[in-house]
Amino acid sequence: MRWKAADLGNALRSKFVWLGIAAAVLAMEGQSDAAAAASGWALERTAAWSYVSFQAEGLGSRVTAEVWSADLTIAAEQAGFLKSPRGTAFKPSGRQVVKLSVRIRIDIIGRRPLWLENHVWLDPCDGTPLYLIRTRVGLDDYYQQFRFTQEGVFRRQREPGSAAEAAGPPEFWSKLGEHFYAYPPGEKCVPVLETSTLMYLVSVAPADMLHDLPPLCVFHKRQLHRVSLQNTSAEPIGFDYLEKKGESETRRSGMAQVRKIKIESRPIGSYRGEVEDLFGNGAMLYLSTVGRVPVMISGEMTLIGRVDLKLSEVRYN
Repeated sequence: MRWKAADLGNALRSKFVWLGIAAAVLAMEGQSDAAAAASGWALERTAAWSYVSFQAEGLGSRVTAEVWSADLTIAAEQAGFLKSPRGTAFKPSGRQVVKLSVRIRIDIIGRRPLWLENHVWLDPCDGTPLYLIRTRVGLDDYYQQFRFTQEGVFRRQREPGSAAEAAGPPEFWSKLGEHFYAYPPGEKCVPVLETSTLMYLVSVAPADMLHDLPPLCVFHKRQLHRVSLQNTSAEPIGFDYLEKKGESETRRSGMAQVRKIKIESRPIGSYRGEVEDLFGNGAMLYLSTVGRVPVMISGEMTLIGRVDLKLSEVRYN
């Protein structure tokens, strides 16, 4: 993996990192009834893990991705959700929500670290996204909030007005922009998923079910995309990661048979005449056939090429 500092801004526009990580960590959750997931999107979530991390290293660079999962009460969380001036906001079906947090650090020799964070609150019963926060600090800084509704997605974006302001909390950056992205009519996008909630299916669907899933509607950044998950042939792959359960630690390493899940997409319509590619040449998720542990995420990043993020640590509840 070789990073070009001049191309870093373009590289960060690649989506496979967020999606692949979401797929990997959600694949480690407990399984539920596949038929219910396919027909009614009624999922019974049983998270077995609380933390996972992945790493990729190259010449003069390192990428570290960390993910946390938490079950929270909706009463304590929804007060902080962004209010949308349009549309009917999605509501959870029960008293709990799942919060998935992803933090990515990119270190390149000669540059200060680049941080990307993603926090999404979702309904554990069907994966419906409720609220999303995305932050980037270190290059073209921004702080974005998304509220998902039945008619579209409302986004509020903040950027620092000066270098001094950039050193302060993102929630108080002064450059403010707001927009409502309405769903295109006639596309029959029910349900609408967010990138992380899309991967909720990976956690409940057995291998043979992936072939039967129709393309899914996924909102990312400004528009909807139709995304398909394709199960491919199994193959052996090497792994080396730390497993933590309570007070015990075990180093897992060796070779294992994995099943590969290929993720592809196509945009629905455009935004102001422009189309944003979501997956490019596709992303690949490698899951062990025993335990469904994600051992590697592979995908293309713009102007950089293929990058492999390998599992480095998992902590079980």
